[in-house]
Amino acid sequence: MKITQLICSCAFLCLFISPAFAATFPDHPIRLIVPFTAGGNVDISARTIAQGLTEQLGQSIIVENKPGANTMIATEFVAKAPADGYTLLLAGAEGLAINPHVYKKVNYDALKDFSAVGLVGSFPFALVINPKLAVNNLSEFIEYAKSRSGKLNYSSWGIGSTSQIAFEKLKQTSGLDLVHVPFQGAAPAITAVASGDVDAMMVPLSVALPQASNGRIKILGVSSEKRIASADSIPTLTEQGVPVVISGWQIMVAPKNTPAVVVQTLNQNLNKVLKGEVTRTALVKIGITPSPGTAAQANSLIESEWSRWGKVATEAKINLD
Repeated sequence: MKITQLICSCAFLCLFISPAFAATFPDHPIRLIVPFTAGGNVDISARTIAQGLTEQLGQSIIVENKPGANTMIATEFVAKAPADGYTLLLAGAEGLAINPHVYKKVNYDALKDFSAVGLVGSFPFALVINPKLAVNNLSEFIEYAKSRSGKLNYSSWGIGSTSQIAFEKLKQTSGLDLVHVPFQGAAPAITAVASGDVDAMMVPLSVALPQASNGRIKILGVSSEKRIASADSIPTLTEQGVPVVISGWQIMVAPKNTPAVVVQTLNQNLNKVLKGEVTRTALVKIGITPSPGTAAQANSLIESEWSRWGKVATEAKINLD
């Protein structure tokens, strides 16, 4: 009898704990962990969002950079953090969709250890080449590369990066054979293309446009489903006969078992920030298309992208210890 009464009492108390917790959340600063170094697009995006959320929630959102191991250091850190909504991660495809298929040992479960707060936004990739290559469009590049099978190369910002996987998808779809040359970061990787040390690369369009404007590289196409409004003179890969539609994305996640009311509070305020003109303009400037939505939609995206990016990585036989 006493056990039954205890269970009933606990259940009764739970009815009040969640609403009370939601009413007081947040009552101290929140940490937003970034899995890359300061100054890059993800870091800029995080600090832009953090400013908006600070204003919305009335508590400081502190951005902390924890780069390394193709984002696994930061991702594992958040996976093991207390599930209270005060430690969040601005995650991408590397941490949640690629690493589990590439590394032999990953100390977190991308599909089980996180609760998505919401999708921040997405960005397309651009296929760029050294302008000295004697090609002017995608079909000419494919013909040129096939006639030199195994002799051309492409750069990325690391093994298992979205840049590598995106190019591998292009290779698989068009039957190309290029050698991968990994770099430590997007800047040196695209600089190698501009200098002619490397022939091609898949890089976020926002990174490619400044380089293309001064003739350092040539853009052959974008990986979006439709042309990008701000660069509508650049054709998609699909309309040029190579159906490669693949985008990078940024998702805010919390540790699993974070109270649903806390996730809802974070999601609602994130959406308000993303819909605000200041934040939207700032994100678009760095090539991110803001994508407000529900936490459920964000969770669904993680699951589908886990399968999509993972399939490419597995077929490319990318394996790391």
